[in-house]
Amino acid sequence: MKKIITKGAFFFMALTVLLQSCSSDDDNNYVDPEPSGSTVQLSNNSTLGSILTDSEGKSLYFFSKDTKDTSECLGGCVDIWPIFYSENLTVGNGLNATDFATITRADGELQTTYKGWPLYYFANDNVAGDTNGEDVNNIWYVAKPDYSLMYAKAQLVGHDGNNYTSNYTVGDEETSYIVDVDGKTLYTFINDTNNINNFTNPDFSNNGVWPIAEIALDQIPSVLDNADFGTIDVYGRTQLTYKGWPLYYFGQDAERGDNKGISFPAPGVWPIANVNTTSAPTPVPPTVQLSNDTTLGSILTDSDGNTLYFFSKDTKDTSECLGGCVDIWPIFYSDDLVVGSGLNAADFATITRTDGELQTTYKGWPLYYFANDNTAGDTNGENVNNIWYVAKPDYSLMYVKAQLIGHDGNNYTSNYTVGDEETSYIVDIDGETLYTFINDTNNTNNFTNPDFSNNGVWPIAEITLDQIPSILNNSDFGTIDVYGRTQLTYKGWPLYYFGQDAVRGDNKGVSFPAPGVWPIANVNTTTAPN
Repeated sequence: MKKIITKGAFFFMALTVLLQSCSSDDDNNYVDPEPSGSTVQLSNNSTLGSILTDSEGKSLYFFSKDTKDTSECLGGCVDIWPIFYSENLTVGNGLNATDFATITRADGELQTTYKGWPLYYFANDNVAGDTNGEDVNNIWYVAKPDYSLMYAKAQLVGHDGNNYTSNYTVGDEETSYIVDVDGKTLYTFINDTNNINNFTNPDFSNNGVWPIAEIALDQIPSVLDNADFGTIDVYGRTQLTYKGWPLYYFGQDAERGDNKGISFPAPGVWPIANVNTTSAPTPVPPTVQLSNDTTLGSILTDSDGNTLYFFSKDTKDTSECLGGCVDIWPIFYSDDLVVGSGLNAADFATITRTDGELQTTYKGWPLYYFANDNTAGDTNGENVNNIWYVAKPDYSLMYVKAQLIGHDGNNYTSNYTVGDEETSYIVDIDGETLYTFINDTNNTNNFTNPDFSNNGVWPIAEITLDQIPSILNNSDFGTIDVYGRTQLTYKGWPLYYFGQDAVRGDNKGVSFPAPGVWPIANVNTTTAPN
């Protein structure tokens, strides 16, 4: 047995403990624990796992209110929660010295921090290994090396500089909420639903405002329940959820402990998350959704999977399907529109038709059913009479049929003579007419100046081709380089807009500067000359 050097009564107490702990057959095998040589070390607790202790095995603690790289435990608090400080810190196996630092407290004392959290003892821990301070008042937690989240309690201070209560009204109140291990506040979004992120754009272009919380969950404070956490896939990236709510950061929370997002853009739109957070609501079934068709790809359907259609004659933000037409092509209208994944609610609107009925539009195109579709998924209306097409989210062009009305106000036929006739022609997805130029040749733009000084008159069509109506052939399209910019071509003809086509559906360019100089493009267009 190693020699124990003690004094006075403590010697006899220690001796008694040693004697009581040794049986007659092993007193020659007992060895005092060797000191670790580290001022902070990891110890294993049968309930809490790996925890931080001092060199004698006494548990160390975090305080939830220490959100700002300083200690909020002052005055009489330190009698119950004595501060831990090591002037010459050494760390044990499994710990990284760079995670530790020293702060000067408001009372002038020095204190050691771990990952930004000041460290404390608990006065009611009687012997090494005690963890009686765990979850005291839901604000004290045993310090652990593998927390991925912490539970903080602090005043909410909004982006607008006002103090807020837990109800997001202006006022003073300390609120508990979840932060990551670095003290960064996590938020929910009131427009999200259970395990559905309704904020983040597919290209993550708005992720800088409210970055998704990409946190691999490890240990959490005991006030939280592992079963409340999960993950969802957000366009190929993994976002942490709490009670079904996707979790986010606020891009303007610049410092540890900031919680400015609670008032941006208005109080309560982006709440914090805590144990009182209710489960995220179950998403309302979409009234319009994307469905996959083996031939046509991604198409728009209603909630029951019934296919929706565009009508080529609807070039002017109104419906041209009236009277008996609606018996064959019933209108689609949703009073409380809910869009499915992959669709943007901003692309939908409602018009009042000339017959007084309401109709839902998508990217300006009124939506219809087809009476001869018998079951969900039928697409029997595709390319009917070369004027009806299944509605798709990724059309870059459409094929329309309308009266040509020139810059001079006259109606024109497809031969560019004055007269009444509906002509079919290609437009972009927004219904803007595309033109060719009679002086161009195959894959050669003979109009545009090198400095683009005349591009405002006949802007080149810079369109990335995606899906097109089935009446058109992908092989007829191509691109050319025009002084460093890319112009779409059709059958070798460079395609242009007309700068004075101010409204969706305009086709004024057919008569400017004279009829037929700038023709529309359609399936009857011949290949551009070499």
